[in-house]
Amino acid sequence: MKQKFILSILAVAFGVLSASANPEEKLAVNAGNTENITISSDMNVVLIPLHGNNEMISLEPKASGKLNMRVSGNKLNLSLARSISGKEKTTVYVYVSNLKTITVESNSQVKTLGVLNAPRINVYVDGNSTVHLRSNGQINAYSIGDSEINVKYLSDNPLVKR
Repeated sequence: MKQKFILSILAVAFGVLSASANPEEKLAVNAGNTENITISSDMNVVLIPLHGNNEMISLEPKASGKLNMRVSGNKLNLSLARSISGKEKTTVYVYVSNLKTITVESNSQVKTLGVLNAPRINVYVDGNSTVHLRSNGQINAYSIGDSEINVKYLSDNPLVKR
């Protein structure tokens, strides 16, 4: 009985230590009506639809020292300001309203929360990056360099040949 009690305390201690050792860092960026976004660091990105015509591009104060954000015309480049240790991962929530092109490099993971309202999105993928998008429009996927991409179309409605 005493041995089971000690083992259960050790299991709880290891669980608490592993959960608190590498907390996931969450940051937010408002991309406004930026049409082209490039993700160029090993991070998780969650695209969230932004309703309305919002031209302002901003990031939350705690993200200013942790993200490199470069804006040029209608293009937004996001990368981490510092290298991340092996298991630590950063998640960046990006609010978008007029996305047309997204380029994902350096083993990043991109997904959507909700459905993007865009007639067409061109997606360029490099390396071991993964992209899972939900859109009410057409999504075109392209590989960068010699990367291999797998494309799956998921829908509640069967495909109709026109």
